Amino acid sequence: MNCPARITLDAAQLAFFNELPAQAPSVQSELGCELERGHEGSHAALGQQVEATMWWVQWTLSASEINPYTWCPEHRVPDAPSRDDKDCTLFDGHPGKHSAAKLYWHSEAA
Repeated sequence: MNCPARITLDAAQLAFFNELPAQAPSVQSELGCELERGHEGSHAALGQQVEATMWWVQWTLSASEINPYTWCPEHRVPDAPSRDDKDCTLFDGHPGKHSAAKLYWHSEAA
């Protein structure tokens, strides 16, 4: 189950996303945390993807920022085709379990 935390982006954050060179739908002004419920550290939600870079909004109760990441390389099923529903949909180095299609799992290395 996902973390229930939400954030409303401010005007500067929305402007940053709108200026990215991406042919993607406009960014929603309210985002929900995509990490597992009870995770440690800041909350995180994908704001926009531009080629191999994903721009994630990360926040706490007192601050927020936008950071560039790449996809988490973990696969739930070894040797599965890349970027399908068996790949982790979070950023590389995220806290907690891996996530794909609302399913969480630990890596084999954990």
